[in-house]
Amino acid sequence: MHKRDYLVKQIEEFGKVIAILLGLKRDGKFPELTSLIDDSAIKYTSTEIDFVESLMNDELILILTQEKKLNDEQLKMLADLLFEKAGYYSITTSHELQADNCYKKSYLIYSFLKENATLNYSLDLHYKLEILEKMNL
Repeated sequence: MHKRDYLVKQIEEFGKVIAILLGLKRDGKFPELTSLIDDSAIKYTSTEIDFVESLMNDELILILTQEKKLNDEQLKMLADLLFEKAGYYSITTSHELQADNCYKKSYLIYSFLKENATLNYSLDLHYKLEILEKMNL
């Protein structure tokens, strides 16, 4: 019961982080945005976002699930953070490759979750997958 309560608290807290990220992006506060993304990845997944960005796409899921032992909720959080980092890269100059890389990785994680996860249906995940599929990554 305590583990479930802790997990619910983490998910609620992470939702607030996403709201703050959106506000920082809207306000053009990019140093704070990237810092919060980096800190949140470590806090919620014990994984550095730069490490995830450096992984080969074909080994991404295996490393995250087998070596890092991330659960479905942590994978969703990581995919959300990658999606937001891709958004940051896409609006800053000369970061097109990094944006594509983060979008592709978030797509791979979302797709994995859609097919394999025990998470409840997420409209957010559905819409992000739809957006990413239209990008032809």
